[in-house]
Amino acid sequence: MTGLRIELRRSTALWAGLLVLVSSTGMLLLITSESAAWPANSTSAVLELRLPLAYVWALVVGFAVLQGMRDSRARVTELFTATSRPGWVRLGTLASAVAGVVAVAGVLLCAGLVVKVALGGGFVSTGFVPLMVTVVLALASSVLLGLAVGRFLPHPLTVPVALVATFMVSTSAAQALEARSPDDEISRLALLTPVLDPPGSDLVTTATSVDLGQIVWFTGLGVTAFLLLAARTHLGRLAALLPVVLALTLALSIMPAKYSEVLVTDSIAGKLVCEGTVCLSQVHAASLPAVAAVGRDVLAKLSVLPDAPSEVREDTSAMAHVTAPQRDRRIVYVQSQRFPSHLTMTGDQLRLELLAGAGVAGCAGPNTFDTSGGVVRHLTAGYFNGELAGLPSDSLMWNNTRLRGEIDEAWRQFRGQPAREQLDRVVRARQMLLACEDSERVLDVLRAGR
Repeated sequence: MTGLRIELRRSTALWAGLLVLVSSTGMLLLITSESAAWPANSTSAVLELRLPLAYVWALVVGFAVLQGMRDSRARVTELFTATSRPGWVRLGTLASAVAGVVAVAGVLLCAGLVVKVALGGGFVSTGFVPLMVTVVLALASSVLLGLAVGRFLPHPLTVPVALVATFMVSTSAAQALEARSPDDEISRLALLTPVLDPPGSDLVTTATSVDLGQIVWFTGLGVTAFLLLAARTHLGRLAALLPVVLALTLALSIMPAKYSEVLVTDSIAGKLVCEGTVCLSQVHAASLPAVAAVGRDVLAKLSVLPDAPSEVREDTSAMAHVTAPQRDRRIVYVQSQRFPSHLTMTGDQLRLELLAGAGVAGCAGPNTFDTSGGVVRHLTAGYFNGELAGLPSDSLMWNNTRLRGEIDEAWRQFRGQPAREQLDRVVRARQMLLACEDSERVLDVLRAGR
């Protein structure tokens, strides 16, 4: 313990821990907006750390490499080699000090986020634990690797090269993990880094296979780094590579190959809580009473339809940020991930949103603009509402003079038909939306074009 206290005082251990805490917290504050979803769920909060970790990871490795060069810079390498005390004991103490402090900093950082979520009235569960373990192992193993690199490559350029190389690896990994559809293949090698761009949802976490693979990999990397740090012979250094080779082989066999298998719905936070025929996720259970009242009214209005929907349910799918909304003739979905404001709207606003499309979401994917689909949503919501009104989630169309004119003209054409004909055309439009047919054809049906 005496040696550990000495290393804590004279090494960069405490500074490295402070670096992790301050830089991660600062970057998290910089990239967090008022509309961020992660403060509502402890699992999402810890997952959000993966974004600033891409930068902090490089700084930690650079600090560790600098610390690993200490003996060489002080020109005492031969002196310590000649002492009777085993080298691995002294180096183990140094490694324990630096890696231990960084690991503790990682735990404190994750714990601080969980406390923030709890104090803010968010949902706290054990789902964050695997993510925290991964973060801590990634930081600790990176420190050990940095110490080993600094010890065996004591060159003035080693620190900047290691820092830049780590940053380039993290940047490349982030790009390799980008996807536009659930079926996109991703690089398993990219998953060997602690980097991931979260989807901005409080219902999503990483799959068990990803967590397990990363834990295996970072554990093997840490063991190899420590053995390299303590090895004195070429044979010892060669043998030290065995754990990381085994870990790499096992991790790659566990890691998923498709994007849809990387992110999954949080099994705890995403579990549905129901009030009658209206269901929301546990993380949004506080909004259930208000949504349930609106949901029952929506189902009553939609009951005039043949084969009318019988349930209102939150869409908790993990791929909601890259796919078109779910559709089911029996279910009216609350699109909380695509439109987080759905859960904070007034009752009248949410009613309009759920009635749009006759209870069926549009077919357009995220980050797309479908003019015809927007007009269809306004017309169908207006039909059940009794009058035309703006949809809060599509305020651009409602406030734009030209687009508003298209909505008003289509509304006049639609309302100019007999009442029975209006209902028949809404029914046909709903069937076409369920089949995800072209939005222009759906609009043509409502305008009595065919």
